[in-house]
Amino acid sequence: MWLLSTDRAELHFFISPESVSEPGYASLSHVWDAEEQSFQDLQALRAECAVSGQNPRDLVSEKIRRCCELAQAQGYAWLWADTCCIDKSSSAELSEAINSMFRYYSLADVCYVYLRDVPTEGAFVGDYTGSSPFRDSRWHRRGWTLQELLAPSVVFFLSASWESLGSKVDLAEQLEEATGIPQSVLRLQTKLANISVAQRMSWAAFRQTTRPEDEAYCLMGIFDVNMPTLYGEGRRAFQRLQEEIMKRNTDTTLFAWGRRFDFDQLQQSSEPVTSSLFSTSPFPFRACAGLVFHERSAGSKPPMQRPRKTGGGPVSFSITPHGVLAHVPVADYRGWTFADLGWSENGQRVMLALAQRRRGVSDLSHPIYNICGEYRLVRIPTSKHKGCSLLRAPSMRTTWKNIYLSHRPAQSPAQSSLPAIPINHCVAAPFRFPERRIANFARLANGSLESIQNAELPWEGDPPTTFTFRISNVNFLVITVGRCAVPPTPTVFNDRPPAPMWANLQWNPAEDTTLTNMAAHDCATDHVMEWQELKKTFVLLPENTARKGYKFFTLSFTRCPLSSSGTLILDVSVEERFSTRCPCQSNPYSSYSSSTSTLASVCSSCWGDVHELSSNLPRGDILRGLGKPAEHAADASRPVPTSPPASPSSIVSFKRIMRAIGHCSRT
Repeated sequence: MWLLSTDRAELHFFISPESVSEPGYASLSHVWDAEEQSFQDLQALRAECAVSGQNPRDLVSEKIRRCCELAQAQGYAWLWADTCCIDKSSSAELSEAINSMFRYYSLADVCYVYLRDVPTEGAFVGDYTGSSPFRDSRWHRRGWTLQELLAPSVVFFLSASWESLGSKVDLAEQLEEATGIPQSVLRLQTKLANISVAQRMSWAAFRQTTRPEDEAYCLMGIFDVNMPTLYGEGRRAFQRLQEEIMKRNTDTTLFAWGRRFDFDQLQQSSEPVTSSLFSTSPFPFRACAGLVFHERSAGSKPPMQRPRKTGGGPVSFSITPHGVLAHVPVADYRGWTFADLGWSENGQRVMLALAQRRRGVSDLSHPIYNICGEYRLVRIPTSKHKGCSLLRAPSMRTTWKNIYLSHRPAQSPAQSSLPAIPINHCVAAPFRFPERRIANFARLANGSLESIQNAELPWEGDPPTTFTFRISNVNFLVITVGRCAVPPTPTVFNDRPPAPMWANLQWNPAEDTTLTNMAAHDCATDHVMEWQELKKTFVLLPENTARKGYKFFTLSFTRCPLSSSGTLILDVSVEERFSTRCPCQSNPYSSYSSSTSTLASVCSSCWGDVHELSSNLPRGDILRGLGKPAEHAADASRPVPTSPPASPSSIVSFKRIMRAIGHCSRT
């Protein structure tokens, strides 16, 4: 490894971290700026200073100089920084450094975390949403900084002016709020190896990396695995990471990503959506913080009472061309098949839902199962038996079996996986929705494209084109693009311009909705050319869910540079934001999100300010978990509005909601 001398900022080579003489070395953790000095920059600077006689430390960037000065003042002769202590021109050295980085940080005597976006004064002062400069720092949202927080024993946080904010132990409570990592881990009371795989993955769910491969590479040390780095493989790197974890770890929560459903919510489908054993990124693990793994070993009783079973363990997995060959307990319950992998959440058992593949290779010695896509993880109903306080699933028989589990992730965005879209094949079409963007949106929304209607040429826009996405087994999202039926005003030359294009989103349209109804739109809000920057954001208020979050869908159009006829290119993005409290600062409620933006909600007393938005806004979703209406002495005479009528979930304009919230009398 290469280290910087703190007195001159010159690079020196050491065989290993252990070969550094006492008192060891310090390390730097930070968010990279647009311009950072590299290994080659410092070597060139050293050569220049050898001629001029200057101290290279006086000429390096302020970040490196200030960190060297701080480390030297604390008695350290050496410093490791990832910007300049890795020769990235050598692929072998880069791969070695990435595989060793967790070790580099863990063996450092101290790690300095420099937070450029956090001032010293007011670093922990929160606003009405609960946010503070420290909690909102970009450092908490970067992928590589996760291991830089977990690996070192001693971590000091520094403000933008290089003043101390506290240590990892001192700030354990604030760090838990910002990152989701339990205080016991930050205070070194719980070993990292004792945390389930799924929970460790959940810490990385909302973190971002510049390159998709780094989503996997930055987690290798956290799971104590090593593998070659192959930049250019994309998200295949994250599957390789999971395969390595599976080989080295008996913790099966590696497969416990995705939403959980109660058994009563399950619905049989003639064409069930399938999933894969492995996830495509850390994001699907975002809700796994409370998942517990109970390891099963041969000859030992499981920690939680199990139903009657035949055969025996332990659980094992191995990669084959046909899938993952698994030796697992398989349970059949009320027409459904589950793999019981020893998971529980809040004392309730969670199982992996399976669907046996009916087609494919028939001469295999073991059956092949797909993973259910709509209902991947299922909470099994439990009942207390007389004289026994342990929970047991009724009428369930579990048998140990050797089965193949589909382990390939869903097909990556590719044109061949989607139906032909004629309007995408013509340069002069009024609009295009490229296949890659369709597939990318389906991935972001954790759904799939269900159907496309009226996308043929020539495109007149009446009836409109509809893109229907299945978001879950019961939820659908429909994007509609058409032309307004109201004829535009003729010009002085009697030339009638083309009818204006409009677009909107619909969430779970009624089953009897016809194309005529789909063509209905609001001329005041849906005409694309009247949108600011040709963009419009819709907010989804989900009904019948405990999630205190809003989903934002943004339709955006850009002009095609190849078309002379004004062709527009459609793209759709999705973002989820979480509420923490009402704008009036009353009725705070618990809702955690490590890195998403915060959007204020409204309490029952403020409901009147947004009541006129839509008769479809379900009051229960906004107020769920808030308890009784707050009593405001200042407005004791103000009546609490009644709830709007019950109705399906709806999508309304984000601007209208923010405008109403902005007029709340208590903001």
